[in-house]
Amino acid sequence: MEPRQRVLTALAHQEPDRVPIEFGSPALSSVLDRAPYGYRALCAYLGISDYPEPERWSLHGCVSNVDPRIMERFGADLRWVFPGGPEVEAQPDGTLRDPTWGIFATPIGAFYTFEDAKAPLRNAVDRQDIEAHSWPDLTDPRISAGKREEARRLQEAGYAVVSSPGGALQIFHNYSFLRGFARWLMDMHENPRFYHMFAEKILEVDIAYMEVFLPVVADYTDIVYMGDDLATQNSSMMSLDDYRKFCKPYQKRWVEAVRRLVPRARILYHSCGSLYPMIPDLIDIGVDILNPVQPRARNMEPWRIKKEFGDALSFLGGLDIQQLLPFGTPEEIRTGVRDLIDVYGPGGGYIFAPSLEILPEVKPENIVAMFGAALELGSYPLPTAAV
Repeated sequence: MEPRQRVLTALAHQEPDRVPIEFGSPALSSVLDRAPYGYRALCAYLGISDYPEPERWSLHGCVSNVDPRIMERFGADLRWVFPGGPEVEAQPDGTLRDPTWGIFATPIGAFYTFEDAKAPLRNAVDRQDIEAHSWPDLTDPRISAGKREEARRLQEAGYAVVSSPGGALQIFHNYSFLRGFARWLMDMHENPRFYHMFAEKILEVDIAYMEVFLPVVADYTDIVYMGDDLATQNSSMMSLDDYRKFCKPYQKRWVEAVRRLVPRARILYHSCGSLYPMIPDLIDIGVDILNPVQPRARNMEPWRIKKEFGDALSFLGGLDIQQLLPFGTPEEIRTGVRDLIDVYGPGGGYIFAPSLEILPEVKPENIVAMFGAALELGSYPLPTAAV
């Protein structure tokens, strides 16, 4: 089977020749370029020395130009298309600024943090303040330049194509990056009039941005990516009632806009943490694929998620990156991969991947063991005996 056929078969809740694999996307499953191991150590372990200089994706630390030879070796079946635009700008104080959305990030170890003190609209009080912000320039030709050809080339090469609409892939991350994380949650109750005014503006800009980018790649797009973290390791960030009042209506309209622009595409939704109480609502608004299904988060055990939601959702991710991948042996990782595929794989509806980005603490041999096991143990019909 070609990769695209394999992915589409799995997403139709049928069993392809093997479980599809996602690797190399800077949005979900890439490797960080940091010591003690990271991307360069992986290349060295695989005997690849002529790789391009690693590039970081936007305000995140993941490598965005993973060498195609590694992706092929690991069996990656999906390829991603991102909008173009201006480069992230380094500031004198060491922070980074995304000029498209006007947000700031501060490097913290291997990652970046979005500090409330640097949120540009933290002191906004009315619509005039909101409108005065430097919102994305929708006339920038770089947003879509060459993207149709890129998406077509990837599909014609046999891959499933995921289109990520840049900063427009999120609503409430944008709220917290622009306003501050604490203010996002506090505005819901202390200033609901402002909250809805601001959320409406973000959604308006998101949809307008997608209307520039998505039609260009629509003919070659199989999946559209959306991401808004709504949970922590042990609970959701808000009550279910608050989610339904303050978040769900906006996400529903976001999904409806994508359905209008790319009718046949599936919606891939990312939220870290214990998302369990909100999963029925995500199904209700039209989410098709859930990521990263962190297995160590509360009530996110693979058996529970597959049993309760496997008929309505597909899943992407699931391999533990908190304990197993950085601290396990290759043999333990192989067992973990087998157990995960045995739960999520039957009947299709599963794309294998680590549950989040591969951290710098992960030894190259563990990465190789993970994807080697997925390729070996993910063939249908799935083995029933212990390996």
